[in-house]
Amino acid sequence: MESLFDWIGAVPGAVFGLAQGGFDGVNQVMGLLIAVIAALLMPAWNRLWATSLGAALVHIAIGVIRPMLDGGAFVLPDLLSLTFWMGVFALFLGYAIVIAVFFLIKSLFTGGLGHRRHAH
Repeated sequence: MESLFDWIGAVPGAVFGLAQGGFDGVNQVMGLLIAVIAALLMPAWNRLWATSLGAALVHIAIGVIRPMLDGGAFVLPDLLSLTFWMGVFALFLGYAIVIAVFFLIKSLFTGGLGHRRHAH
């Protein structure tokens, strides 16, 4: 039973570590550009998770295409490895944090914190 409690206690720390790793991956020029564009295109807070997933996939796609633009060969990432998917999840969490911050700033400037006004 103690091992279950130890495992439950370790899960939030592991998720926080992944989020920190993803935030480090996003905190570069390419990642920040993707996050800013995603935040500008995001219509509402309820689309944060889908927007973060899309941003992570764009990040990976650029990582695959960029070497080809430099004359390299087309190489797919190792889609069947746990390391790849943990990296995708870390990027997803990192983008969720950064996009949420940028969307909050956007909402403060545009006055759209989720309150919709209806004309009667």
